[in-house]
Amino acid sequence: MAKTTAPKRRTPKKRASPVPAAERHWNARIRSGEFKRALRALAAQELKDLARQRLSDVIDVQFVRTMIRDLDPRVIDRAIAADLVVETNRRVRTRLAAAEGSLLDVLDRRFVADIGATLEAATEVPSGAEAFAATLMRQEFVRRLFTDVIYTAIVSFNERVNPLFGAFAARALEDQIKAFIDRFMPMLQAQAIAFAIERRNQRIVLAFARSVVRLLLDVPVARYAAIAASAGGKPAEAVIRSAVQNARLGALVRQATLALWDDFYAAARNRRLGNLLQLEAHADWLGARAVEIILPLLSRPHVRRFIAAEIARAQSPAR
Repeated sequence: MAKTTAPKRRTPKKRASPVPAAERHWNARIRSGEFKRALRALAAQELKDLARQRLSDVIDVQFVRTMIRDLDPRVIDRAIAADLVVETNRRVRTRLAAAEGSLLDVLDRRFVADIGATLEAATEVPSGAEAFAATLMRQEFVRRLFTDVIYTAIVSFNERVNPLFGAFAARALEDQIKAFIDRFMPMLQAQAIAFAIERRNQRIVLAFARSVVRLLLDVPVARYAAIAASAGGKPAEAVIRSAVQNARLGALVRQATLALWDDFYAAARNRRLGNLLQLEAHADWLGARAVEIILPLLSRPHVRRFIAAEIARAQSPAR
């Protein structure tokens, strides 16, 4: 006898819960042009009111300090942040490699003129320059540079005095000559430092500094990108990853940001926002931009349900 199979029971489909009336109302309301226009007018009016208030009346200084101090270690994944910074650096390098001209060509001419005027206005080497110059002159690179320059001068002199054997004799005694020069290096370094910080020579030093700045501004932007991309950009990327994931550096950045915020707040706390930002003059434009940010937030599912529930609670009889 053939086996008979029992008919399969169909599992009844779960019916979707009906959407509450308050949620349907809110979903339709935030999509309407009328609501968008009302929200834009509200944002513009609030900006005009904010323009008349002082910074200290609007900003909770301790809240900002807490966010600066605790946001990074509590929220940011440093490994992912490092990946994003590295990828951004690669894209910037690629874009700069195709750039034409130097920073002088890219920057506004008035701004370049202001930089030049600022450099020209410097008439004295800053305090502490002596210690900086001394440290710089004592570096191994500078010592070897001085030694090679003096040795080259000796060889050149011997070539002129004795064209046949002078240069040959100088090169044969290269080690002895450089050892002799090295004995006098502390004296040469002291004289170089004294020359750099001597008030009569400060104009020369400052002129040199100005020339370096102008030279850096005149270097083609693509050349900076080529330097950053040397060795495939891996050394720079390694430094970026190390910097982003370095806890001590992160703490230092937070401390610097806190100090900057405290200084800014102390200077601006009693100023009206309208004096710091042109809120009132551009309230309509800023209000329209604010709506572009607020509407997507109000349209988020959990936010929609939350507001709809509050509307329903307001409509229900008080208990």
